[in-house]
Amino acid sequence: MEANEMGSLPIGRLLRKMSMPLIISMFVQVLYGLVDSLYVARLGDNALTAISLCMPVQYLVFGIGTGIGVGVNSVLSKKLGEKDQDGVNRTAGNGFVLLWAVMILFIILGATAMTPFYQMQTDITEILEMCISYSVVLCIFSFAALHQIMMERLLSSIGRSDLTMIPMLIGAVTNIILDPIMIFGWLGFPAMGITGAGIATVTAQAVAAVVGFFLNLKYNRDVHVSAGAFRPNGGILGEIVKIGIPVALAQCLISLVAFGMNNILLGLSALAPGIYVIYIRLQSFVIMPSGGMSNAGISIIAYNYGAKEKKRVMDTLWTSLRVNLIVAVIGLLVFLAFPQQLLSIFDVSEATMAIGVPALRIIAVALVLTTTTQILSGFLQALGQGTSSFVVAITQAIFLLSSAWLLSLTGNVVLVWLAFPIMEVLRFVIAAAFVRHTYKSKLAELVQTAG
Repeated sequence: MEANEMGSLPIGRLLRKMSMPLIISMFVQVLYGLVDSLYVARLGDNALTAISLCMPVQYLVFGIGTGIGVGVNSVLSKKLGEKDQDGVNRTAGNGFVLLWAVMILFIILGATAMTPFYQMQTDITEILEMCISYSVVLCIFSFAALHQIMMERLLSSIGRSDLTMIPMLIGAVTNIILDPIMIFGWLGFPAMGITGAGIATVTAQAVAAVVGFFLNLKYNRDVHVSAGAFRPNGGILGEIVKIGIPVALAQCLISLVAFGMNNILLGLSALAPGIYVIYIRLQSFVIMPSGGMSNAGISIIAYNYGAKEKKRVMDTLWTSLRVNLIVAVIGLLVFLAFPQQLLSIFDVSEATMAIGVPALRIIAVALVLTTTTQILSGFLQALGQGTSSFVVAITQAIFLLSSAWLLSLTGNVVLVWLAFPIMEVLRFVIAAAFVRHTYKSKLAELVQTAG
């Protein structure tokens, strides 16, 4: 196996090289998510509410796919560092076996579970029909999102994050083009409303998956998948599951949080869920740099841990944290200074603006800790501490929902937003404690083995 840049390039240059393509691609993805919300908002208040209620299903598909992808990414990068070519190939093959099992599960859920799920949340016929139609499309065609994630993770795991930018950009542009065509019926297509938004999304994901497949065929020289690689291997599956399933569950907790927050907010104001989805879209522009560095860092840290390079492991962590702090503070200042301008992008009413301005300012206080904890969680995942990362995510759900519920008892929707900074402080403390423990155990052992 040829020398890999993850073990030789200076960390600052390597992190920049691997994270910038991811950040740029994530920027475009966030942008088309924003555009998607803007188009749907033109269908009326009920459509914007429906998009907010559909977030749990969106996060579920993405979360499970990401969990499997992170598991494969971490295990594969580690085996690359160990020069275990057979392990590399089997890791990729077994990752696809898990992916296909999940795909079948989502098809079943899409066909059977969407109607009762949304009937628990609303009895407004228009919103109910929008939610069901949009979510059924996402579930039935989940293979598109799942394979896009896997193709990108295979490239990232060998240090070619620059190539992952290509399918992500192509998918994002495809979605931006298809959204108005499918939603409003341009170019002779029927106007399908929110269902059209779902069709545009899965079509774009399928296009990105195909592009990612051909990029792996052409440029991925470290992974050679034959028929034998797809034979289930208990040890490799166990490694992927150990890291990936906690990550998937952590991502799925975002679905639970979205479900819980929507119901808490609906009890106080019909407009509040709209503010919630607007904030989620806007804050993505601040957290995507930390997400890009965290994803790139998983491959770098896992590779160098396998190669027994403690200094490169820690340099990756500290460099990511320093850059993240600068970006997060800038984002915080923008939210504090320009909340009206940010909300006006969505052409919100005066009533929504009245509750939205304090909401953005209050939640923004948590941004610095949100992104910092994301970096720390990536460090834990890269070193095989998926369970610790999952515990951090559980604290997010517990602290946010419990704080929001208690604050909702005041009857003041503005106070509910204080749950976000409260949750982030507690979550950061727990994540930092796990990182400290992991450093003492995993890296102390690494030094001893290397010596």
